[in-house]
Amino acid sequence: MTKTNITMLALALVALLVFVPSSTTAIEQDQLPKGEVIENVICKADLHQSYSLFLPSAYTPEKSWPILYAFDPVARGKIPVNLFKDAAERFGFIVAGSNNSRNGIQVGAIIEALWADTHQRFSIDERRVYAAGFSGGARVACSVGYLNPGAVAGVIACSGGFPPSISPSPSTPFVLFGTAGMEDFNFPEMQQLKRKLDGAGVANRLAIFEGGHDWAPPNLCAEAMGWMEVQAMKAGKRAKDDVLIDELLAEKTREARNYEASKNTYEAYLAYDALAAEFKGLRDVSQFEASAQVLRTSKEIKEALKNEKADEEKQMSLMAKFQSLEQPQELSTYAETMAQFRAAISDLTKQSEQNRNLSDRRVARRVLQSLLVETYEEVNALYQKKNYASIPGKLELAAAIRPKDARVFYDLAVAYSRIGNKGKSLAALSRAIENGFTDVEKSSRTTTLPRSGMKQSTNGF
Repeated sequence: MTKTNITMLALALVALLVFVPSSTTAIEQDQLPKGEVIENVICKADLHQSYSLFLPSAYTPEKSWPILYAFDPVARGKIPVNLFKDAAERFGFIVAGSNNSRNGIQVGAIIEALWADTHQRFSIDERRVYAAGFSGGARVACSVGYLNPGAVAGVIACSGGFPPSISPSPSTPFVLFGTAGMEDFNFPEMQQLKRKLDGAGVANRLAIFEGGHDWAPPNLCAEAMGWMEVQAMKAGKRAKDDVLIDELLAEKTREARNYEASKNTYEAYLAYDALAAEFKGLRDVSQFEASAQVLRTSKEIKEALKNEKADEEKQMSLMAKFQSLEQPQELSTYAETMAQFRAAISDLTKQSEQNRNLSDRRVARRVLQSLLVETYEEVNALYQKKNYASIPGKLELAAAIRPKDARVFYDLAVAYSRIGNKGKSLAALSRAIENGFTDVEKSSRTTTLPRSGMKQSTNGF
């Protein structure tokens, strides 16, 4: 998100304070189904804006309800709503996922329409308004919290942290639950964000899952929502619920002890440490603090923390190497530089597929993900500038990174077609078909739109 986008978002959020009705005003009644995901709710004040929605089965306008606003980098509102719906049913949350917010555009008017429409339709507990996002959507969620201090109690940031213009500080106006996949290229960023929030004294939690750059899985979405409930009780934003506290404490204690019993020492250490921080002030956590301290001083944990930092440094070093190869080259050295790039990608691909050194494999996969996403972001920018001549070169790099990806070669075919290079366009289309491309209708078109905010998970794009 650029500084211009953040400024526009700030102005829109300030405007919200003027016209959004409070939860004590009359709530407009809609016959919207409860207990199920509604994929498309049109905003009444702006018919071009919509959101996916989940209302808990017990919803009634006679009481105020917490709400979670969710932002996907490619405007897929139903994805986070589906991921959070079970937890929202359990904890009694409204969930609204924007169908318009995406990477690369100004989102101020989108946030304004979403906020206003939900506040008009539903009875919302203003003390328990939350934002969630994935990748660029996480930066939107953090911006919403920062630019309207006190309006957002907490942010669930999946595989993405603060926008570049904002840094964690003791004045950060919300708590944060972060998530990242082990093979996520933003894994180091999320680790560094946690360390900065810890240093600033801001309540936070980082949960790791097996996977890549993606939304958190449903179990972590539930953990995040439960964590927010505990934080709300500690802050006096909701009534203390001893039954819920004991229920969540029992679940997490069982998980930590299972890790310890199965000799997953590092996971047990993280679980005990998180337990102690989360429930401190609500329950006696001395036993969890003691367990975390014992594990923290063990050789195994010290080695794991050391390796974690080493992986971060290795990833940064590899990215710097590739970025230097991607810099504009003299025509006389271009072929040699591209050969070096392809050779380095080939070596990295081999590392990403081996099973001997899991640390090297994780780092290789993170770097390959990062290179691919950065390449497509550059392609998107070139499309917006109508600089079509420079696009094929970028997509050739993407093809080197993902030589078996049908969609990359289809995009390359379209890019060559745009600049009138029929031979290379047909060759790229042939590679796309070899790799499994079967969309005949799509292949008959001469243009394509760039995939703004493209994301990659371990299952592909």
